[in-house]
Amino acid sequence: MPQNRDEHESPFDLDAALEEKFQSVQHDLNRFLEMNQSAKKASQQHDDDKSKTNMSDSNDIPAKNNIDLSTEPSLENKTNEDEDKKEETDNELIKERKKRYKLKRQIIITNRIGSVVRIFAIGTIIFAGSIFFLVGARPTESAEENRKLASLPTFSWNSLIDGTYISNLMTYYEDTVPGRSTFKKLISKLESFQGLQGEEQVRFYGNISKLTPSDEDIEKQNSVTSTTVSIATGSTMVTSTTVTEATNTQEEEAKPIEIGDGIVLVDKRAISIYGGSLKRGEAYASCINKYKQELGENVNVYSLIAPTAVSFYLPESYSSYTGSEIDNINHINQALQNVKIVDAYSALDAHVNEEIYARTDHHWTPLGAYYAAEAFAETADVPFAPLSNYSKTTLSGYLGSMYTFTKSAVLQENPEEFTYFSPKNKYSTQYYDTDFTNERNGRLLITLDNIDPVSWYLVFMGGDEKITHVKTDVTNQRTLVIVKDSYGNALVPCLTQSFSEIYVIDMRYFDLNAVSFM
Repeated sequence: MPQNRDEHESPFDLDAALEEKFQSVQHDLNRFLEMNQSAKKASQQHDDDKSKTNMSDSNDIPAKNNIDLSTEPSLENKTNEDEDKKEETDNELIKERKKRYKLKRQIIITNRIGSVVRIFAIGTIIFAGSIFFLVGARPTESAEENRKLASLPTFSWNSLIDGTYISNLMTYYEDTVPGRSTFKKLISKLESFQGLQGEEQVRFYGNISKLTPSDEDIEKQNSVTSTTVSIATGSTMVTSTTVTEATNTQEEEAKPIEIGDGIVLVDKRAISIYGGSLKRGEAYASCINKYKQELGENVNVYSLIAPTAVSFYLPESYSSYTGSEIDNINHINQALQNVKIVDAYSALDAHVNEEIYARTDHHWTPLGAYYAAEAFAETADVPFAPLSNYSKTTLSGYLGSMYTFTKSAVLQENPEEFTYFSPKNKYSTQYYDTDFTNERNGRLLITLDNIDPVSWYLVFMGGDEKITHVKTDVTNQRTLVIVKDSYGNALVPCLTQSFSEIYVIDMRYFDLNAVSFM
């Protein structure tokens, strides 16, 4: 009987030990290993005791019991193997859990560090940008737009009360952002990706849509810039000529225009869309008529309206996207009274296969200006020199204002040549401030050695914000006063062999009464 009790108690103790070991594994691996070693020692001691018991009682045990006892070691070995396998599986699971925990912890730490770094970087950029925009050097001129930027307004209580000071101050900060040119190039680059695609080799930039009668006659305004040529009073014959360029603006006043709101890229040529209105043309004609009335019979007033490239190079299939310059020119001419008309449109149209307009800039070329000046000289009945009387200078790599605004890769990969003509006759040039003070000598055609290619059109007098006086070796005693925009700059060298004196003023930067000045 004691033998049977020992046989039943031994398996019962082993199961309890195994259950205790499995629970220990789940909580602590080290404890499990220690208990496992203890269990193995206990099991080995139990086997030894059982072997001794079996040997002492072998004669009293039936054959059946002998068979059962002989099979017990094999069952125990199988149980031990299962335990070892389960132990290895548990160990692998614990190791996998540790790996996942470490990975998750690393991810959490990395995300937190990344968040701190991003917050710090964004804060640094905002802070540095604020300092840059507040204290950075502000530009005073725009080479791409060929104009002077807004100036810091002078404070007064009256201007503060009526709101003009705040308005002008906002304009100043908006117009003179530090790094303005770089930012405009970046913005133009981004805007180029949303250009409206047309037919092959045609791309739209900016705000362009097909015109309707209401668009052309009401919404679109025509900015007219005049080049008035007049002869000084006295015993000398008096003449006045007006050269006008129609451009696109929403403003009632004639302010400096920023090119780029509507540009069409046709093959390798950028063209600014024309949005002039007949109403604005009538306003220009009325202004020129008043000039004629104020200047009197001794002054001949000429109107030369300079068409732009859109009149000659925009494909016919896209004509619905632009206003008609020739229609507006004809409408203006019909409204003029006692003003002599210069037909620059026909003069340029006869040379449309020549390089009369820049491909990468919004201006005409010096050659185009030459043909327009020839038409004026014929109308004014003054001599006009052939191109052989000029020295020709050609520069390569010209990328003008149209490239600046579109940042077109097509234009960038296809720069053009810039060719200008220097008159061979003798002349001298004096410059004045816009109030006709501070006289100084200068060159009519400035050197371009240190000038960026985008500003090569500044070769003519170096810009607009000045009054220019040219004395020539011509003896006809004819004096010319040119009231112009930047298109008129290229006309001046073409007329130094036609007039004895030439005055050049830009009404955008002129501080005197024009009629009194003439």
